[in-house]
Amino acid sequence: MRSEDLVLMTVMTVVVLTGAALMVAAMGNRRRVREMEHRERLAMIERGLMPSPESDPGAFEAAAGFALPPETPGEGYRTAGVLMIGLGLALILLIGITARNFSMGVGIGGGWALVGGASLFNYYLIARRNDERARQHRWTPPVRKAPEPPPNVGP
Repeated sequence: MRSEDLVLMTVMTVVVLTGAALMVAAMGNRRRVREMEHRERLAMIERGLMPSPESDPGAFEAAAGFALPPETPGEGYRTAGVLMIGLGLALILLIGITARNFSMGVGIGGGWALVGGASLFNYYLIARRNDERARQHRWTPPVRKAPEPPPNVGP
């Protein structure tokens, strides 16, 4: 094994392990925050207080009948595009190191990255088309004229 390959594998291992550790730490932090919010809510209920709607915004919005914002039609393309680009870059690195032929990795992984780029471009076109439609169909309130003053009728 060449020393460049060993260094690259070591760097990639450190990056992946650091990312995994950060993800675990963030998930643990979020769990602790949610647990504290839950305990606070239970303590308020035990003391006979009504928790504020901000403590559970999802339930408040559901009870109030607020609709969630509609999902735009192209969001799936955006997600797929980002995932495919990431997969393509990972394949470039993985195949390039394993085969010791960087051009082979670029050929296979680059293909996936290009498909992801095309998916992102499709999302961009759909979002732009929806923005144009929204601008064309934007509702404008009718202009109200001031009422005419009553005629002066005098004795």
